[in-house]
Amino acid sequence: MKSFTLILASSFLLSATAGASEVGSLTSADHDLRIVPQLVVGTAGVEPGVALEYRTASLNRMIIRPEVFLNEDSRVGGGGALLYNVGESFDLPHEQALAFGPRLVSHNSDKNSWEFDAMATYGISLSSMTQPWRHAVGLLAAVGVRHDKEHDEARIGANGGIFYSFRF
Repeated sequence: MKSFTLILASSFLLSATAGASEVGSLTSADHDLRIVPQLVVGTAGVEPGVALEYRTASLNRMIIRPEVFLNEDSRVGGGGALLYNVGESFDLPHEQALAFGPRLVSHNSDKNSWEFDAMATYGISLSSMTQPWRHAVGLLAAVGVRHDKEHDEARIGANGGIFYSFRF
């Protein structure tokens, strides 16, 4: 399991590095890269962590969201989500965003291993109109199936949390 977590952490760092190098070469209309500190609480415990949210013009409203976090055993866990921004479908104001999609994580703890969820995020921009979405806060929720190691069975996984995001 340690090698799986190292692979997740490595891929997170590689995507962060690739995304950061792309920021300098693309205009703001071509990409959107955000770093997202988060605090998630749920059936797998309290998990502080950080995610990246990456969008490109070619992906339209898709959000690629790798994440790493500290689990209840103070070990590194990680995973990712592929979200679809549906804010325009619900006619939300420009300062609000709503996204849904699948999320898969490895908690890498003594009690929990993997979890597969339906995830939702709701964000509110704190920025001015000249720099929209530079700073934002929001809520996240995920409900699905998690593997309980202690009982070697699948159980309901439910998580809620808060986040802050900074757009580069």
